[in-house]
Amino acid sequence: MNPTEGIRISTGVGVAVLASMGSWLLLALVRVFGGSFPVISWLGLVPLLAITMLVLVMSWQVRRYVQGKGAHRLTPQRARGTLVGAQAAALGGAALIGWYVANALVHLPVSFVPSQREQLIWGLVHAAAAVLLAISGYLGQAWCKIPPTDGDDEDGALTEGGLAYG
Repeated sequence: MNPTEGIRISTGVGVAVLASMGSWLLLALVRVFGGSFPVISWLGLVPLLAITMLVLVMSWQVRRYVQGKGAHRLTPQRARGTLVGAQAAALGGAALIGWYVANALVHLPVSFVPSQREQLIWGLVHAAAAVLLAISGYLGQAWCKIPPTDGDDEDGALTEGGLAYG
């Protein structure tokens, strides 16, 4: 990863594919050894959507400050923390996409059973929420991009490499 570019979308896709393959393998082993799959319910959507909103709100505040529209001064530490949180959301969302897609795939062959079909649907809904989380992370990362300056900053904390790194 180049610090001036941040997390690339191809990295997120790779994480999602690897997480999906690894999760599917793990769930297949659970089935072979007679275990039961984890139950996916609506309750898992709450933290996914809450973190998505938190990343968007905090990143929007950094963006407004960078554009000169912020109501109060933003510290470099908060800008850096927001950027790191956005990048974590992008990669974490990608990993969760893989997990929930794998869960949906293991329920697909037996989707004629109502309880299995319900788990398939919940897996796909959670995967869609994880896509929103990853998108919010990439969008937040873009919003935290600091335009280059002429070097009049003492420590360069907000402008190092074009992102809100310190």
